[in-house]
Amino acid sequence: MTRISIKNAVFYAYHGVLEYEKKYGNKFELDIEMECDIDDLGETDDLEKTVDYLSVYNLAKEILTCEKYNLIETVNMKICKGILENFPMVTEVKVKIRKPNAPLGIIDSVEIENKLKRS
Repeated sequence: MTRISIKNAVFYAYHGVLEYEKKYGNKFELDIEMECDIDDLGETDDLEKTVDYLSVYNLAKEILTCEKYNLIETVNMKICKGILENFPMVTEVKVKIRKPNAPLGIIDSVEIENKLKRS
C-alpha cells in the first residue's frame, strides 16, 4: 500500500450554523490521506496507474466551496465518500477539516476528522 497525502489545502467557504458564517464565510484548512493500491504502477511512470491528486484536490475543492452546509462534519463525509466513489485505487481515506476562527472564543481552530474504508 502507498499513502498519498494532501496537507493543509486552504479554501474560503460559507459553512456554519450562524447566518453571518453563511454570509461572510471563513477560511477552512483540509488534509487528505489516502491508502492506495497502486501495485500496478511499478516503474511505469504512468499517471493512469496511480491516484491523480490534482483531481482529488479539485473534487474536495468543489464539495467544500460550491454549496453551503451547516456542519463541517457533513462536508467532511461528502469529501470522504466522493474520493472513495471516484478513485477506485483508494482503499481508505482520512479527511481532516479545520475551521480557524470558529465563533467559540480564542482558539486555534475546530477540527473534524473522518476515516472511511472501501467496503
